[in-house]
Amino acid sequence: MSVFHTEDCGDGRHYHFRRIQTTAIRFRVKAEHDVAICLSPVNEEEDGADRDAYEVFIGCWGGDESGIRRRGSGEDVLKVHTPGILEGGEDYQAFWIKIKHGVIKVGKSGRKAAFMTYSDPSSLLHFSWYGYSTGWGAEGDWIFPDEEDTSSSSSSALSSSDSEAEEIDAMEERPIQYKRPARWVPSSGGYLPHRPISGGEGPDGEVYVGMARHEDAYVVGMVVPEHGSCYIPYGGDAIPKHEYFVLSNPASVNLTWEPGSQGKVPPGALQGGMSEDGEMLFIGRVNVDGVVSVGKVRLLLWC
Repeated sequence: MSVFHTEDCGDGRHYHFRRIQTTAIRFRVKAEHDVAICLSPVNEEEDGADRDAYEVFIGCWGGDESGIRRRGSGEDVLKVHTPGILEGGEDYQAFWIKIKHGVIKVGKSGRKAAFMTYSDPSSLLHFSWYGYSTGWGAEGDWIFPDEEDTSSSSSSALSSSDSEAEEIDAMEERPIQYKRPARWVPSSGGYLPHRPISGGEGPDGEVYVGMARHEDAYVVGMVVPEHGSCYIPYGGDAIPKHEYFVLSNPASVNLTWEPGSQGKVPPGALQGGMSEDGEMLFIGRVNVDGVVSVGKVRLLLWC
């Protein structure tokens, strides 16, 4: 097993490049923070490398965020909150990057859903190289499964890498069996877990069912990813919360919104929090002029 070391390159990025063999790039890395992968149509040493390249950052910006950047313009096209994703560099963490039909997906091995997805069909089609790097005070050790594959033969390398790509496809598509139809997942900064439950179309796009603690209550609200917040209705105001829970549906159970009125909820309604007095709350939504708002249903107060 070959281990490749990267030095701390400071506030710049100096990549060691490898040729992409399949649509799925796999690697294991041990670093405290600031892991970076560069996706490029050409080797870095050739002219024009920066113009069409993309960078994938894992555990950067203090170690708690990840993102995708257009290297030529320096524009961060995606940034998500991923606290502890590298686990402080205590051990190797395995990741995969999949590029297909103009879409980048970045995931962590053992987890079903990608934690970053970005689409740009005009420029994400012709990558032949990927580089790896560490910086901002961090060094790294890397293991590439395709390095072990190529030690036997080029044909077996392609076969093995393609097989791993198919496994990633299957992992994304194969449902996981859960006993619960839905579960609350801790979140912050607009990050959404796998299969979040949609509340409908809000004023700034699609919103999702969320819940946050306020005073001594857990109150249902709506997560607005663009704002990085969950808004809970309380005392006639919409209070933004930056740390909250998102309701997910990991087993793809058929959940539907059912009509209700006068404080009555249909059989099988999902609980959504608890009041300061220990009263059970339920999840509801209202539609006003075509705009959805998600909040709590209180059986005693009909709201």
